[in-house]
Amino acid sequence: MRTYRRKPVSHQQYAQKLRNNLTRWVKRKSRRLLSEWLEAALILIGLDLEPARPILESLYSSDPRGQKPYDPVRMLRALLLMVLLKYTSISKWAKALKANPRLARMAGFKPYHVPVAGAFYAFIDRLEDGEYQKPCKHRIKPSKLRKGKHLRNLASEKEQRQKDTKADAAAYDSITQKLKNDLMASADQPRPDDVTKKLEDILMLCAIIPSAEKGLLGNLESMTISGDGSALPTGASPNGKPACKCHENGIYKCEHDRYYSDPTANWGYDSYRECYYFGHTFYQHVVSTNGHDLPLQISISQASETDFTLSMKGLDRLKKALKEHGLDWKIHNAVYDAGHDAIGIYEYAIEHDIIPIIALNPRSGVNPAPTGTADKVNENGIPLCPAGMLMRRHSRDKSKHRIIYNCPVKRPTHRNGKILYISYPDECPYGVVCQPKTKMGPIVYIKTTDDPRLYPLIPRKSPKYKKLMNLRSGCERSNSAKKETYRLGERPCRSATHFLVRLYLVSIIEHAKAWLAEDRKKLGDNTVTLINARAA
Repeated sequence: MRTYRRKPVSHQQYAQKLRNNLTRWVKRKSRRLLSEWLEAALILIGLDLEPARPILESLYSSDPRGQKPYDPVRMLRALLLMVLLKYTSISKWAKALKANPRLARMAGFKPYHVPVAGAFYAFIDRLEDGEYQKPCKHRIKPSKLRKGKHLRNLASEKEQRQKDTKADAAAYDSITQKLKNDLMASADQPRPDDVTKKLEDILMLCAIIPSAEKGLLGNLESMTISGDGSALPTGASPNGKPACKCHENGIYKCEHDRYYSDPTANWGYDSYRECYYFGHTFYQHVVSTNGHDLPLQISISQASETDFTLSMKGLDRLKKALKEHGLDWKIHNAVYDAGHDAIGIYEYAIEHDIIPIIALNPRSGVNPAPTGTADKVNENGIPLCPAGMLMRRHSRDKSKHRIIYNCPVKRPTHRNGKILYISYPDECPYGVVCQPKTKMGPIVYIKTTDDPRLYPLIPRKSPKYKKLMNLRSGCERSNSAKKETYRLGERPCRSATHFLVRLYLVSIIEHAKAWLAEDRKKLGDNTVTLINARAA
């Protein structure tokens, strides 16, 4: 039996106590009850966090030594209230919680008996460290590895990012195809037992499943999701601290290692603001129905990672999470912008019976024609060489969905057990070969009709495609809410873990706000009526 400073209470008990307090405060028309406090209280009354208790209690010892810990469900609720009230500093939030008894009651604590800032930081560390294990000198907790200064060399990383940004988008075809093969090979393996898994499970149990039960996720047998990433600059310094003594000798720009407080942040390119930044990038999949944009899965990575790979990893984790929770929901469409236009993403989606809806990336400013690089073709789509002859079909590249044609007067033959290409210039109307120094040239590549990139399952000019592509704006609205409304774009954190925790807190709130909006449609905007209905 786990013991806490105060006996845990059920959500019904918490909701009833808060309802009584809110009703009394509203009737008194208290000036201290700010409108944003009341809105936050209405959201928390309808948000049941008890399903997350088994996950949170596994982080604590069943027989703790010393002072008893706070109830982890109350700790989670207090952090949600912090985000709702748009506090970016945990230290300032802990002081506000202690100075305002009503905030303490809204979080479920007894006034003036609330956690200090260190307790909230320790709670996040527990999420990162995983299930409780007895202390061992051979085991170093992940949270301990994250803290402190880290010796890194990022001197030339920004220049490397500039080179990568200018790279042709077609280069990501091979990258995404390799990732697709890796993900397909590990399809039967469970999700890694890390902090992301715990946050995914909490979001699933406390927000996603209740939203589905309320009918806010649409048709669960044919879901349409959208995905997009966004830049997340870190609060840590991009310059670090020197570990050498070059500055004492008048050298202020050296290539030696430097100390950085954020262990995983690096340089990336923000395509929206068209600038480089130091930090992380987060990616999420969202369902947009009934005027609500509801997150399903969020992941975070270094700033240098692109949407090409993050989208596939996030979709893979989402499918595994649904399966591990016993949910037979069917993702039918996946909508992405042109930053996801790589062949591996199409193939991965189709392998899982998902229709990819992806905007076409022109790639170097040229919209690929169905005939690839051929200048002229006959009525059957066979390319013609510069002399007007039908080109010779050489082979078919299944991985790149194309047929390769070569010069019709250069043909293979077997001699002495080897394959050689022999030229027959007399058969050419010009009497000479166009490219005498090449073995097969000229060569032409023709895209086949089974290429899901150029020939998608839903044509790009169709009304259905345009209707589905419009849903992608829901993911952008959710990204904006996280960065602007809830102030994550103000660089409040110095580690990916703290950013990830806040991203999931905002995601839970987005679901809870949608529930409150639906209740307002049914019950009106009368505060007392809403309080009584949501606490019932």
